[in-house]
Amino acid sequence: MSAEELHPVLRAMIPVARGIAATFGNQCEVVLHDLSRPRTSIVEIVNNAVTGRNVGDGIRELVWSVLRSPSFTDDMLTNYRTTAPDGRDVKSTTVLIRDEANRIVGALCINLDLSAFSNMKKSLDDLTRVTQLGPPPDKVIQVKNADVIDVLDHIAEGTIEEYRKPASELSREEKIEIVRYLDEKGVFRIRGSVDRIAGKLGTSRYTIYNYLGSVRAASEVEKL
Repeated sequence: MSAEELHPVLRAMIPVARGIAATFGNQCEVVLHDLSRPRTSIVEIVNNAVTGRNVGDGIRELVWSVLRSPSFTDDMLTNYRTTAPDGRDVKSTTVLIRDEANRIVGALCINLDLSAFSNMKKSLDDLTRVTQLGPPPDKVIQVKNADVIDVLDHIAEGTIEEYRKPASELSREEKIEIVRYLDEKGVFRIRGSVDRIAGKLGTSRYTIYNYLGSVRAASEVEKL
């Protein structure tokens, strides 16, 4: 997708992303996501040496960790700890982006590599202080935050729309692939998500449970 094809709000955020990265230097990675296409959501990334991701890569921790954090408020989660692929400590901030109709269309993520600051003096403590993002519970949880539900719906709808045909025309295999992807992103850890996804795919909740059983069984076999 070219810049001209992006939502105008996201297109306007590209120079913002570049400006933030230029201000904080090479240790600061800035990522712009288009949430209408979750699997290939990254439309701009500056200083990608922090995580090694590229334009065209998909969302990573948005559903599983960020949206489920109790600290996620006012469309953002700030200063939480993540880890780069090579083990470096990273301080991250994720901010949702809305359009003029207040619909969530994207996300801006800032990842600051902390390794350059690890041996600096106490004057840099404020810069390196982070909020520890604890591991999510391995069970279904109740989410009451309407913004989180809105994002989950947006991700599910965007994933279905990538097949470029109505849900009623999707094959069983395509629906299973969609369920597999959404399960990997933690969508089904949210209470009520099975019914919501079943409605979007035009099938029953029992069918979704069958799909989930199949993809999780296949995943366990792959680990052997």
